[in-house]
Amino acid sequence: MRPIHLNLAARPYRDYRPVYTVVVVVSLLIAFLMLNNIDTYFRYVRNTESTRTKIAQLDRQTAGERARAQAADALIRNVDLPALDQDVRFINNRLAQRAFSWSKLLDRLEQVLPADVRIRVISPSFAANGLVHLELTCDSKTSDGTIEAINRFNHDVHFANPFPHSEAQTTANSYVFAIGVDYKPSIPRLVEKR
Repeated sequence: MRPIHLNLAARPYRDYRPVYTVVVVVSLLIAFLMLNNIDTYFRYVRNTESTRTKIAQLDRQTAGERARAQAADALIRNVDLPALDQDVRFINNRLAQRAFSWSKLLDRLEQVLPADVRIRVISPSFAANGLVHLELTCDSKTSDGTIEAINRFNHDVHFANPFPHSEAQTTANSYVFAIGVDYKPSIPRLVEKR
């Protein structure tokens, strides 16, 4: 047997109050969260404005530095390196020549050369290894002046490789000879090769 339901309403009765309550609560929650998001966004914009300004300034500075670096690179690429190298070698050679101690050379020549030999001309040339090649033109009172000078150069530690170029008798007791010898300074100044 079937139970009897007495529902005399034209439409069936339904209770929507819990549904409306949930809809209202969720709508209020959504509105609260949306307002919170809007507030967070405006606070973010306001608080990061100075940081964004600094970042933009740093970006401008970076772009300027890049432009200056590119200009410097272009300038460096346009440098004539062979000519600059030649100029530097020339200057280094001149500095080595200026640093040469003439007084020490003359003192050592005075100690090495025999008493009857007098120097007329000294012509130095500077080698890349720090040696100084000397071309000497000397006067001697005896015919053995050349041989004695060569022997004394060979026995001195500051001179090496003496080689005679010429010898001539000018008068009865006077001789002229030319000799080349390498001089080793106490502090050699290295000269760049050209």
